[in-house]
Amino acid sequence: MKDPYDEKFAPFLDFHELLQTLFPLLHSYARVDHVNRLGLVYSLNGTDDSLKPILFLAHQDVVPINDAADWTYPPFAGHFDGEWLWGRGASDCKNVLIGLLSAVEDLLSQDWQPTRSVLFAFGFDEESHGFLGAGNISDFLQKKYGPDSFEFILDEGGMGLETFSDNNDNSKLASASDDDDGVIYALPGVGEKGSIDIVLSLAVPGGHSSVPPPHTGIGIISEIIYSLERQDLFIPVLDERHPSRQKLECQVRHSPAQVEPWLASALRSSDHVSLAEKLADSRGDKFRFILQTSQAADLVAGGVKSNALPEKISALVNYRVALHQTPQEIQRRAVDIIGPIARKYNLSVTAFPADNQVDTSLNNHLTLTTLSGALDPAPVSPTDLRTDPVWARFSGVTRAVLESVPVLQGKTVVVSGDIMTGNTDTRFYWPLTRNIYRWSPSRTGRAVNIHTVDERVGIDAHLEAIMLYYGMPWDVVVSSLLPLNVNRQTSWCLNSHI
Repeated sequence: MKDPYDEKFAPFLDFHELLQTLFPLLHSYARVDHVNRLGLVYSLNGTDDSLKPILFLAHQDVVPINDAADWTYPPFAGHFDGEWLWGRGASDCKNVLIGLLSAVEDLLSQDWQPTRSVLFAFGFDEESHGFLGAGNISDFLQKKYGPDSFEFILDEGGMGLETFSDNNDNSKLASASDDDDGVIYALPGVGEKGSIDIVLSLAVPGGHSSVPPPHTGIGIISEIIYSLERQDLFIPVLDERHPSRQKLECQVRHSPAQVEPWLASALRSSDHVSLAEKLADSRGDKFRFILQTSQAADLVAGGVKSNALPEKISALVNYRVALHQTPQEIQRRAVDIIGPIARKYNLSVTAFPADNQVDTSLNNHLTLTTLSGALDPAPVSPTDLRTDPVWARFSGVTRAVLESVPVLQGKTVVVSGDIMTGNTDTRFYWPLTRNIYRWSPSRTGRAVNIHTVDERVGIDAHLEAIMLYYGMPWDVVVSSLLPLNVNRQTSWCLNSHI
């Protein structure tokens, strides 16, 4: 769907009316701009125009469901059982959108006025790449405010709150209640892997299935996918620039009894590939794919009847591109692997044409295109407490707020940025600030089943997130927060109550 005026978008208008009912003060005090009809931008003017505004993001849309009968409660009923709020979008990310507006509505009820301007921007197609929503909202904000015009941006995402389990299994991280060293790791996403979807479109002659060629078009596409999954495989890399290294240094410092016994010395190695592989083997695929490009054949289609040879066959392979690589490298690899297969079957090939279109008039032909262009890995937001006061302020407030959460009292909260393996609407907002944080601050196990059956969020986690939004640094960011003579490792891991 490309037209926001399509009648199928009508539920978003109902949602806008609901927001007006739920948050009357916000709609009274804020300027509300409707961008590309359904995108929402709320602007609250600050008292000091010399300060850069701050921007909070969420998205209104959710992924679809398959079969409502699979759900414990109807997926769009918003059922609350006293502990969990059940429903599609409960944890991705209506909880963020409603949490942000709940916090600001309460602040406005206290006659609060921000020192710096505060904006909220809510796209409506993040789950389908965000071009209609966030793409247009970003253009709107760049025209209004200019480049590098925001102090920081906070969106959904991140790795929540994690801790080591108490069973000495270093590959597993558990919830706060299972922690035995009193340290909780708050892990906002300060960067994202890149992404590219490579689409394979094959056209071959048809005919009756009783007289088949040695390999049908489906067989050829299958061989291509088989080869992509087995040749020139991707490797993990953990170099000095990767934010996960900062997290690991913090874990060595604050959880020495929990980390791998070899980790402290391994982090001093200059062999970034061996280090990454050793850590990936220790901590599992979830950690591996923070450091390594992933490849997944997700869609395949071809054939219309059991006795007719397939004429048009297509497949889509999704890549999430690691920080040390680019989408262009992924494209070159695909061409190198697929080329010999195409020659083997006497196929002509068009690889990534400028117009990204498939010429349907060609036969015995393979075309490689992308689904929606390519996305480079995101710029990594600065996280050095010695030189980056915005991060120092953000991480300090985060620690102060979270250590006041009842279930976390007595714990030490260490804030360290990390990399997201997925992508958010922030892909469109890079020109507005270098300080972009992606974080839905929930404890492990309290926001579950994102994108699948029985999605839900614990009401305690939702309220804890509102506490953080309520305590965000709405006022002036101080210019210097730590002495300059701290060493690099210490600077990642000291998070004072600022």
